[in-house]
Amino acid sequence: MSDKKDEATKADEEYERLKKSRFKQQKLPAWRPVPTIRSTTITFVSFGLIFVILGIIILVLSNKIKEYKITYSKYCTEHHDKNDYYRVNQLNTSCEMPFTIEKDMKLPVMVYYQINKFYQNHRRYVKSKNDDQLNGNSLSDKDDCKHALTNKEMGITKNYNGEPLDPTKTAVPCGLIAKSFFRDTFELYDENNQQIEINENDIAWDADIKIKFDNSQHMEEQWIDMKNEHFIVWMRPSGLPNFRKLWGRIEKKDGFEELKAGNYTLKIKNFFDVSKFDGEKIFVVSTVNALGGKNRFLGISYIIVGCISLILAVVFLVGYKVHQNKEKNN
Repeated sequence: MSDKKDEATKADEEYERLKKSRFKQQKLPAWRPVPTIRSTTITFVSFGLIFVILGIIILVLSNKIKEYKITYSKYCTEHHDKNDYYRVNQLNTSCEMPFTIEKDMKLPVMVYYQINKFYQNHRRYVKSKNDDQLNGNSLSDKDDCKHALTNKEMGITKNYNGEPLDPTKTAVPCGLIAKSFFRDTFELYDENNQQIEINENDIAWDADIKIKFDNSQHMEEQWIDMKNEHFIVWMRPSGLPNFRKLWGRIEKKDGFEELKAGNYTLKIKNFFDVSKFDGEKIFVVSTVNALGGKNRFLGISYIIVGCISLILAVVFLVGYKVHQNKEKNN
């Protein structure tokens, strides 16, 4: 019993020592802000004004961007080249679509393809790939490519050099994301039938090119070059059903500083089927600024958040005045 009393006494002494210590929390210098109606109102007003101003700036910059969209999926269904192999799903066809650029566009001009109603964010779709295989190594887990594992399941018959592949062997690469790879190609011509060069290099992230994607030692088994930047761009799924991905850039050259207003022709080769999910394919040319491409949603969002903050500031102030009047009356 005496031992237990001694331990209890020691514990009490240690507690008292810590209470008097400089490390006791109450003795440490600390900033403890006490929110008041005034400070809260000032905070909401400050944040509100900042967000509204930023939103207006973003909207102004966005409105200066020139952008032209050419929806070609249905057009090419009706105006495909009759010499091409054609099916209801508009695959393996080519078409020429005229369009007009109404205002001069300063170079560089970004070229995108946009797909609507395609859910790349579906859980099973996003997981259907194998990172080891994409990095040039052997397939580490066959379950990663479930339902899109073999060349037959992928719908692949030839490698990227045009040589036949064994339909029973594992596709390289495999998975639903790779299987749905966007294969449409574009050529742009001016009204004088001069082709406008679209630079398709440097469109993927450097980290993806250098770290995440590489060819295997047996390239004859691959149906695509995994260093293909269009493929690398596609393999980064989008979070929304309507999305666009970078296809290339129209860049400045000697004597070529602008994409002049006028009539143009877009030559398209169709390989990507959107009829199964009633989707749309859109060719986009757009100028850019420091914040990227045209994005009215971001500016509007900032303005809405700023207005909510200002409204809350008014609500706090009015509530405070009403509370003060009630106290005076009482």
